[in-house]
Amino acid sequence: MRTRLLYLILALALVLRLAYALSQDHALAYRNTGGDSAWYLRNGYQLVTDTIPASPPTAPLYLVFIGLPQAFVSPEAAVVVIRMVQALMGAATCYFAYRLASILAKDERAGLLAAGALAISPAFIMETAQIQTETLYIFLVSGALLAYISLVIPTLSMGATWQVAPTRASWLPPVIVVALLLGLATLTRAVLLLFPLALAAHLGWRAGWKRGAVLLAVYTLVVSIWTVYNAARWQRLVIGAEGYAAFLYVGATGWQDPFALDERLMEDAPELAEAESLNADVRQDAFTQAAGEAISRNPLGWLRRRISELASAYLQPYGTAFFPGESLKQLAGDWLRQDRSLGGLLALTGGEAFWPKLSIYFFHYVGLCFGAAGMWICRRQWRTALPLIGFVLYTTLVHLPLLALPRYIFPTEVVWWIFASIGLLAVGDWLLAKNRRSANSQLLKAES
Repeated sequence: MRTRLLYLILALALVLRLAYALSQDHALAYRNTGGDSAWYLRNGYQLVTDTIPASPPTAPLYLVFIGLPQAFVSPEAAVVVIRMVQALMGAATCYFAYRLASILAKDERAGLLAAGALAISPAFIMETAQIQTETLYIFLVSGALLAYISLVIPTLSMGATWQVAPTRASWLPPVIVVALLLGLATLTRAVLLLFPLALAAHLGWRAGWKRGAVLLAVYTLVVSIWTVYNAARWQRLVIGAEGYAAFLYVGATGWQDPFALDERLMEDAPELAEAESLNADVRQDAFTQAAGEAISRNPLGWLRRRISELASAYLQPYGTAFFPGESLKQLAGDWLRQDRSLGGLLALTGGEAFWPKLSIYFFHYVGLCFGAAGMWICRRQWRTALPLIGFVLYTTLVHLPLLALPRYIFPTEVVWWIFASIGLLAVGDWLLAKNRRSANSQLLKAES
């Protein structure tokens, strides 16, 4: 029965994602409408066809992923192919969440709840139609965490004990699979660059340094593919990507549009105006220098800005910007400051895209609140839960100095919902037990 329910959830996840993705205007992705899709598509095609003039500032895997279809089919057909494959990845991520929640809770019901929530979550449905790195990145990271927890470390999985075997022949393949997935995830979004160090330390502490060393060695080989390519093609040293300095600078001074950002950088780094060419190396050095100067001028102000921006990235759900109209946060703030009447509150429900935005808020905050509860419930098996919690902590900490946006925090929502399913299941079981005790008490009173 539960297996059938899982199949229905995964089928629903795929159908919803395909229905939304295929209903979009596929030609619109190539137009400069304020998003990144046109940039990704153009650079992806140029990278695959070897016509790109310089090394792109982002990690390469997503560019290759979206560039390959463009090299063989028409532009609009390529976008259709990309969105269909991303819909499959989104459905697969629901399965990964099912397995991870089932392992941690030792209860398949938690897995079904996690998969079901992600299957119908509007933000996850809409994300698979975007020409952005999130879907591929979340798919690879979730797959790596599942392989690590279910195959590499000892854990209890659906009633069967998976043990790290003592022989090299049995532990080596799973470790290599995890390292490959982590390497591919880093080549999708370089922000993951240092996370495998934490996993290697966790693995070495639990199972010996050899396993951690193998994980890091294979991971380094995968990531170095892009480094070697850049050195051979453009004679430049690039590890993962080269946007860290820019994100550090923007995090220190605040975000503006790209043109305003360049103007401000010229002011903060006057030597750029005298440079013969604004090549990538010059810009990166200027970003680093300007960021350091901005931080040193007011370190406490910088820290306040970073904490405030990071908190805002968590409090503002990702996905509401896909809809037109004013933000719910702005509407609610205006109501609190100016109205506070029941009629005014009811009038908010008539706002543009109110209910879809509200559903995104609902899934986001239920995931955060019950996710925190689920992490606390899993404290006794913290060694198994630590890699998942570690991914959330790592993503949070790495965006403390760097630019933090809801989009960059969004990949952690899969983990939040894995733990939220455990928290919701615990609350449901507690309420059910309470009702049974109440019913039994009333029955005893009636019999007496």
